[in-house]
Amino acid sequence: MQINIRSSYDSFRDLRENHAYYIDKTEMLEEYLIRRFDKAVLFTRPRRFGKTLTMTMFRDFLDIRQDSRNIFNGLRIMDHPEVVKAYMNQYPVVFISLKDVSGESFEEIYSNFRLVISELCKTYDNLTDSTAADKADKAIFSALREQSANEANTVAALSLLCRMLKKHYNRQAFVIIDEYDVPMAKALGSPSYNKVREMIEHMLSFVCKTNDNVKAVMLSGCLYTVKNSVYTGVNNIIPYTVLSPIYASAIGFSDEDVKKLLADVNLSERYDTVAEWYDGYIFGRDKMYCPWDVLSYVRSVLDGSYSEAMGPESYWINTSETSLILIQGFLGKTPGANESFERLLAGETIECTVNETVPYHLIHENGENLWSALLETGYLTKTVTEKMPLMPLKIPNREIQAVFRQEVWSYFSDKVDNVYVKELVNALWAGETKAAKEAMDQILEATLSFYHEYHEYSYHLILDGFFTGLGYRVQSKRETGYGRSDLIILHPSQNRCMLLELKHVREEKDMKGALKEAESQIIRNKYDSQLKYEGYTTCIQYGMAFWGKKSLIARFAAQAAIGVSGRN
Repeated sequence: MQINIRSSYDSFRDLRENHAYYIDKTEMLEEYLIRRFDKAVLFTRPRRFGKTLTMTMFRDFLDIRQDSRNIFNGLRIMDHPEVVKAYMNQYPVVFISLKDVSGESFEEIYSNFRLVISELCKTYDNLTDSTAADKADKAIFSALREQSANEANTVAALSLLCRMLKKHYNRQAFVIIDEYDVPMAKALGSPSYNKVREMIEHMLSFVCKTNDNVKAVMLSGCLYTVKNSVYTGVNNIIPYTVLSPIYASAIGFSDEDVKKLLADVNLSERYDTVAEWYDGYIFGRDKMYCPWDVLSYVRSVLDGSYSEAMGPESYWINTSETSLILIQGFLGKTPGANESFERLLAGETIECTVNETVPYHLIHENGENLWSALLETGYLTKTVTEKMPLMPLKIPNREIQAVFRQEVWSYFSDKVDNVYVKELVNALWAGETKAAKEAMDQILEATLSFYHEYHEYSYHLILDGFFTGLGYRVQSKRETGYGRSDLIILHPSQNRCMLLELKHVREEKDMKGALKEAESQIIRNKYDSQLKYEGYTTCIQYGMAFWGKKSLIARFAAQAAIGVSGRN
């Protein structure tokens, strides 16, 4: 039987009716509705982890206007008949997504918000003729539908809908708000941010505080950014973040889920590759993967579009606008963050007092807030299963390293004449150490003002970013031979590669000695040995010594054939 792998569905009903592959997460319905019910809850996860699919699963299960038995047949929730009887299609549901509420000004943002409210009201046209609804409420409802209501009524629209639905169905309503924090994230850094934040918090306060027309409110987003709102009705939200062990594996793919998927499509032998590139997250106490990435990778292999020469792709790049804003906003700006960033890219961990409730406008205030936000948005992960006062954090996998590298390239490329970068790269491939040094010194002169102190990984970061930005495959701190090389630059189309061993010295007189140490390290650890078996026929090996904004570059072996042709 052919398996239908799709990564693009964010509607539960659409996914099930189109017979797309689905990892069963429906027991979350029983866990929340029966065992862990709260009036207002928030599920935070990074982008592309399946938040919207989860929210639409709740909508389609609860919605009194649907008949959902066919799309839930065969799933685990049907093993809980008491939940099915009490909740399946038994409640009115107000479902709204704020993912498209953005703009250049508050007026434009509010206009888009008003449009979303209007479209929502149009899905409840039956309320216009409801004999149970209040006449005054119907008038406001019609104005909301026609986008002519005033701002106060527009912000309070969800509360109005719940009141009308309660009267019409004689049942409290579930309110489901997907991507609740996107408007604030997109307004970050603009003059409209405070007004947008107030609008969203005020909207939430109408339904999250004591409201007899509301059964429960369920939110999804990246950050719990409204904890300290001036609207007291917002402060009763129970958050389930990436640090919470509760619901940890309910959104996203667990290790068992990935193994099952790969077995189902006869790709179990690719588990190590999938784990290296898309694993690495720890949510609560569980090891987790991003479903979007895993499904996209599997689909590319099955449909023949996967390139063995290029290897796995970073599907997450350009899908998480919120996270990109965070990174772009702190490079060179957030005090004390640069050195930690370099350490992270070098594969090391940093320690952070995680703030689970940091508001967007304070993210760049200090490193602690920044790392906390990057943890919540999927750029970092904790390395332990329990909460700690100082949480060790790292970049989770190869894919996210690639995302970081691309951002580094974007940052530095604005500050360095691209001619120098190309001169450096061309000189290194040609074995011209003098020309490479001259170009490298020009680059250091332009970029090292970024740092307060110079470390080996400062130079590592610059070179990594440049080669990545030019399209080369860059491997950092990769295990090869008898150790870990600093940088390996791969150029598969020409069967060539480059090994760079970097050294930083405290005094200029030590630079030549550092080059000899680099040479000894490359030869002693046989860094090029694995590259032979991968079929790279040309390998150029360099040592680079750095002191402040000065460099020395030495080539250690003549360009030569190092192995048999053809890669595995």
